[in-house]
Amino acid sequence: MSRAQDTTTTTTTHGAPTPRRRPLVGGVAGLALAAAAVVALTVGTPGNDATSTVSFDRSTQVLDFAGTTFDGEPVGSEQLRGTPIVLNFYASWCAVCDRELPDFERVSQLLDGRVAVLGANPQSNDTDRAQAMMIERSGVTFPTFPDRRDELLRHFNATGGLPTTVFIDSDGVVRKVHNGLLTEELLLAEIFASLGVRD
Repeated sequence: MSRAQDTTTTTTTHGAPTPRRRPLVGGVAGLALAAAAVVALTVGTPGNDATSTVSFDRSTQVLDFAGTTFDGEPVGSEQLRGTPIVLNFYASWCAVCDRELPDFERVSQLLDGRVAVLGANPQSNDTDRAQAMMIERSGVTFPTFPDRRDELLRHFNATGGLPTTVFIDSDGVVRKVHNGLLTEELLLAEIFASLGVRD
């Protein structure tokens, strides 16, 4: 993964497909379609006994993921279903991430109970210790978890430049992917626009 910080803001807006999982078509043809539509990964996590899982259905843009936070607590989309999610990918080497994390913390406090803010730490070029120092320095209290082999990040960012923020609605549908800096003001505006949350 490249260590170059991505300070250029780019956004991708997804359509609004029906956020319902459709039943699999029977037989061999159905299995082939399901395999093509859904990218599912189960990854053993060194240094963490839990297993991280990622399932992203490209046809409906529904994202399912589960893992364990750095504090040892379970975290995932299923337990948060019904609540919009802001998923922020950060790394200790990313100066832009360091700058925006306090803004994410303020938004997390401001919208507590209405939006779940989560931090995911891709670890191909990072360590538990380095990211922990960054989180403490930034005053972050929302849940953060390791993306041990960057399997979650790769669905939304092919270059590895950070930060990347994914906006997921209450049905688990990815509504927007943002690459680059988000200030508190911009983050709130994006939440209101993409996730239907009102101030």
